[in-house]
Amino acid sequence: MSGVIVEVTSRRFAIPLECPCCGAAPDGELTIAVTPAAGRTVATDTARGLEFPYCRRCIEHVVAWESAGMTSAGAMVLVIVAAIVVGITLGLVYALALAVAGAIAAWVFLQRKKARAKAACGASCAAPQRAVGYLGWSGTESAFVFESHAYAARFAEQNAERIPNPSPQLRRLLDGHRAARLAVPTPAAAHVTVPPPATVDDWLGRLAAAAGVVARRSTVQRALDALHEPADRERILARAVELELAPVQHKLHDPDARKRAIAELTADNVPEELYAAAVRELERAPG
Repeated sequence: MSGVIVEVTSRRFAIPLECPCCGAAPDGELTIAVTPAAGRTVATDTARGLEFPYCRRCIEHVVAWESAGMTSAGAMVLVIVAAIVVGITLGLVYALALAVAGAIAAWVFLQRKKARAKAACGASCAAPQRAVGYLGWSGTESAFVFESHAYAARFAEQNAERIPNPSPQLRRLLDGHRAARLAVPTPAAAHVTVPPPATVDDWLGRLAAAAGVVARRSTVQRALDALHEPADRERILARAVELELAPVQHKLHDPDARKRAIAELTADNVPEELYAAAVRELERAPG
């Protein structure tokens, strides 16, 4: 995977709530599995995968692209098995002929499937495959590669304090991104009525309506930034912890399951206060 590499000196980081492929508003998520790259150290306690928001259209062409490769690989395995059987029964020449014909057919099938995946992309899509690569946690940095330069710039801007030494490539990208923004005239702001601050119940409603893990965690962080009364913050954290631990709630009687859940939370991109509250809840669990 080629693209812009961004290194963040933290396990915790902000994720722009837009599709990293086309920039549209996300209505889904993709799990980006860790993929070690040559020359990069990956710590043993790295997250196995991280969630990124995605729009459904881009999820569809990513799935189509990846299924093409898997189907082609499966076909080649069948061809090889068939060629071995033919070689044993009819001879080497027939086996080679079958293997060559099968390889050509699998290649043609793969190209057609990939062409369909490309055709499903929109004009603003960065790539038919996943536009994000997670290179793992090294022990000091979380590393990513982004196909979209615009998304890479926005990701870096939202995590500027965690990127003290951007690479020359990233620095050039950020400078160009700022220059492009300055070149576009800012329209005069219309007079708007400022709505009243969101209440705790408003934030709880937004938590319930959040589309996916990333959106929910972002909502938790924004709620905690906006609320200052300890009781209000505790209500938000209590509900957020319930939602965070819901997938493993039935396992929490098992001490080993609790340890695994804590390890996964530690490796994951969970806001600090939510992480601390979830760990406290896990440590209090009976069993």
